[in-house]
Amino acid sequence: MLSNVSIRDGHDNFFTPLRIIFALMVVIGHSFAIGMHDIAAEPFLFFHYKPSYLAVNLFFIASGFLVTKSMLYRGDAAEYGSARLLRIYPALIVHVLFVMFVMGPFVTNLPLKEFFTNPQLLLQPFMVLSFVDTEMVMPGALLTNDEQIASAPLWTLRYEILAYIGTLIAFSFGLMKRKWMLLAQFVVPAVLWIVIHFTGSFDELPATVQSLLRFGLSYGLGAALYAYRDRITFNIIGIPIIGLVVSLFYGTASFEVAVNIWLAYILFWGAYVKIPSLNRLQSVSDISYGIYIYHWCLLQWFAYKMPSLGMIQLMILTLIATLIVSVLSWNLIEKPMLRHKTWFAKFLRFGRMKPREYNPAAMLAD
Repeated sequence: MLSNVSIRDGHDNFFTPLRIIFALMVVIGHSFAIGMHDIAAEPFLFFHYKPSYLAVNLFFIASGFLVTKSMLYRGDAAEYGSARLLRIYPALIVHVLFVMFVMGPFVTNLPLKEFFTNPQLLLQPFMVLSFVDTEMVMPGALLTNDEQIASAPLWTLRYEILAYIGTLIAFSFGLMKRKWMLLAQFVVPAVLWIVIHFTGSFDELPATVQSLLRFGLSYGLGAALYAYRDRITFNIIGIPIIGLVVSLFYGTASFEVAVNIWLAYILFWGAYVKIPSLNRLQSVSDISYGIYIYHWCLLQWFAYKMPSLGMIQLMILTLIATLIVSVLSWNLIEKPMLRHKTWFAKFLRFGRMKPREYNPAAMLAD
């Protein structure tokens, strides 16, 4: 563990268990918010950062690295789009139906006929799957809870999809042929973040633009690290040292950038450290997405039906239920759908054969 850790090709890494840990961090953070009846009750983990905030940033850093790798490995828009769409949408569609038709009847005060025929409910699939409005506020639902939002975490998926589209556009226009081009995906949002905060105009920006900057910074960092993966090593000693250095930037316009760099260092050390006794964890099912999308609705459901539950009780009950549902989601929906990536890629290119031969070795030249 004290030796230098390098990024390796292939599946010899701990990204899957780490993503599960990040998803569980979000569950724990949101349990405080709902269980203590205060959306601001989530404790701070590092300065003003809360577990759910840091976990989502870690998700985007990992996504920037892995999705960039996927795009450059496949070299084909249809194959790339197939993999990304099948990873997000099948489970999301089932989640929306679960909230509407399984959870909904138990948390509304409307007669069921009125509930199921209400336009507000019937519009939910169109609103959520287009990412126009992902909160899933249903008619007469969760009225005794502090929050009536049935699926709060889905808002970040909008920016995940935008990141996927951005990667595809960059590849299609030849903007991933050089390493510096991927480095620019991090440098540009980082500079914008620093300048906007230095001038004090960040709070004046629309929330969508703020989120684009935040997630673009994290995702771009992951992409840049993929470009220079053969030149970077990580050591556990560097984690506290970099953490101390980052602390010196607190209160400055560059603090967010510094924190993301530190998070990335922790992430990649944890993903590629060699611990043979833990290698079996590399093959665990990737239930992180299910944990992420289902935990909030289950928290809300339990809080509505059992308002006397304490925060710890609510957290434990939700963790158990979320793990069960996410395992079912992975085995019954996500994993089976991902087996159809080749067929769906052919469908996306309207049955045409794969385009000209692609040579990934020609990409990312110095």
